[in-house]
Amino acid sequence: MGVADALILVSSNPNKGIEAERILGVPLLRVSLALPEIQAATVEDITRYKLEVARTKGYKRLVVEDVSLGFDELGNFPGPYVKWLLEAAGGKGLAAIAYALNNRAAKAECCVAYWDGEQGHVFCGQCAGDVLVEPRGAQNFGWDAWFLPRGSKKTFAEMSPEEKDRQSHRGNAYRQLAAHLTSAVSSGRK
Repeated sequence: MGVADALILVSSNPNKGIEAERILGVPLLRVSLALPEIQAATVEDITRYKLEVARTKGYKRLVVEDVSLGFDELGNFPGPYVKWLLEAAGGKGLAAIAYALNNRAAKAECCVAYWDGEQGHVFCGQCAGDVLVEPRGAQNFGWDAWFLPRGSKKTFAEMSPEEKDRQSHRGNAYRQLAAHLTSAVSSGRK
């Protein structure tokens, strides 16, 4: 498969590329482009916008994604703005919000958009859980050390990659994309 036919992940975050490639089970060419992130109420709206911008770069097959983490008690806040919260205050800022709440239940979401060269396809995955006040596990990927999926004794940061992929919002979204790609190949589509 040449560069022209490669499945391209447009992301400036290498961790997203590692997880996406592992979950999809196919090699990805990661292109680091700073895509504008509009202020929108849903992670799906942001991802659809990113796809529209990324596809103007001329790539034939590409993938973009965005994530969201929001507290149930706060109407899904910070939701799609979690990236900005982490940039401003780090995981400690997220923990401070959790500390102030009676209910630390939260929902993680990942929205993946795929451009097949002709049309866009959107796949969204979710994972319910709680945000912890004290991080557990390695603190090297976003809010993984603060998020405890419902029914788990381990945070995402404490899990093996395979465990995380089975439960995570990203795993759920990319498995949908993988199923779409498999179906497209078997039917002769893109």
